Amino acid sequence: MRKLFKAALIVTIFSVLTRALGFVLKIILSRKLGAEMLGHYQVAMSVFGVLMTLVASGLPLIVSRTVAYKRTINDNKGAYSSVTAGLLVTVIISVAVSALLVAFPGLITLIFRQDATTSIVLLTLPGLIASAVYCVLRSALWGDKHFFAISFTEFFEQVVRIILCFILFSGAVLPGMALGDKAALSLSLACIASSILVVAIYFGLKYRLASPKGALKPLLKSSAPITGLRTISSLVSSLIALIIPLRLRLYGYTASQAMAQFGMATGMALPLITIPGTLISSLAVTLVPEISSKTDNIDDPSKTKDIKSLKGHIKLGINLSTLISLLLFPAFFVLGRPISQLLFGSAEAGKYISAAAILMLPQGISQITSSMLNSLGLELKSLVNYALGAIFLFLSIFFLPKYIGTYALIVGMVALSTTTAILNIHMLKKRGLIEKGYAMFVACCLTVALLTSLAGYMVHGLMLKIFSSALATIISAVIITLIMFIFAIIFNLAGIRGILMVKTRKKAKRKKALTN
Repeated sequence: MRKLFKAALIVTIFSVLTRALGFVLKIILSRKLGAEMLGHYQVAMSVFGVLMTLVASGLPLIVSRTVAYKRTINDNKGAYSSVTAGLLVTVIISVAVSALLVAFPGLITLIFRQDATTSIVLLTLPGLIASAVYCVLRSALWGDKHFFAISFTEFFEQVVRIILCFILFSGAVLPGMALGDKAALSLSLACIASSILVVAIYFGLKYRLASPKGALKPLLKSSAPITGLRTISSLVSSLIALIIPLRLRLYGYTASQAMAQFGMATGMALPLITIPGTLISSLAVTLVPEISSKTDNIDDPSKTKDIKSLKGHIKLGINLSTLISLLLFPAFFVLGRPISQLLFGSAEAGKYISAAAILMLPQGISQITSSMLNSLGLELKSLVNYALGAIFLFLSIFFLPKYIGTYALIVGMVALSTTTAILNIHMLKKRGLIEKGYAMFVACCLTVALLTSLAGYMVHGLMLKIFSSALATIISAVIITLIMFIFAIIFNLAGIRGILMVKTRKKAKRKKALTN
């Protein structure tokens, strides 16, 4: 457990730094591109997301899981074969997809009816091919628990991209290129740079490649459900980008207004709402190799060992993820508009931040439990759960824009995440991996978050009487989050007092050892 916390700390530090840089990038893009062009960019990124999913979604996780399991049984050749097989598949798919879109760019224009979107997508294709190499080698490092290396490469990519944005957005560089195209170019160049880095790290650690013979079939069989799940997820994003603007235009919005509202919701509000996902992702990164090393398929007793430790890791991951999901809920719920004004120069986008704050809870639970199901060899069940949730999302974005506009997207995403989370939890409970009382724990966390929100309104009102709007927003956000954290300690949510005491004892032991 000590190694787990140490690994989680490393990943979390880099994840926070990487996400912080990601928000800097979001702010740069939102201010440079404007709401309407940001909408086009978000549409293009949804297409890029689908392509990335087709190329490199299920395979990296299975490569990581296979490497972790093969290492525990000292089958290094089998681990290298899996890596090589993964590389072979991802590179072939990425090159084929890129060639198809370059040869027939009209396919994108036909679907989205925007030349700006098509141009942006085409400029991301070099990044797609580079990412095909990056994701497989990074997953091999992940399976072998090189957490510093995999975290640093992500951080490095964000740093490179921000530097490139500053260079490309200056008037002196490529003055004839559209700003959306420059943003896409920065993405591709950053992907290429991070791919070169991960190749250097992989071979620098004396790892190698091996014949993929015998590894291709099981790799493809296991990765297909995960690829299906993530492809559906990416297609959902693309369909959202297509459906929401069309439905808004049907009910009175102009094309420009519809794209601007979509840009505010998806390019400004939702990235903030996914902040807890950074920490949950860090937790998942450290838990997946641990879970994968204990089972190749939870439904096959012969391939499962140390069930007690397995249950402990699952309980820790789900409880912490639930708490993390709600830590920032009160601040975003109370301060949506002022936060949006401070970060993006648009108070209007803040209405979506406040409304979508509740999404944090089901989204966080869904995120961690999906990772766990995939690590336990239940990829197909995870796919089915997500697909069932997606039905509610599509019903929402198709029928509700008439009544609530872009809020239909938020309602649909809450329905999607809630359905998926409930079904995932049921799958884990059915296998005896979650103890009774989890629903009560979630209810307690949510109650504490709502009480904190009430206190938050009073805190913000008081701060506005003392400080300027911007300073009052910053101070209020810190105080509200601190109140939520203190409540978590008081009520010992997710056993946080025990976690903090463990770290305190470790520090005391180190101090005592130094004095002796």
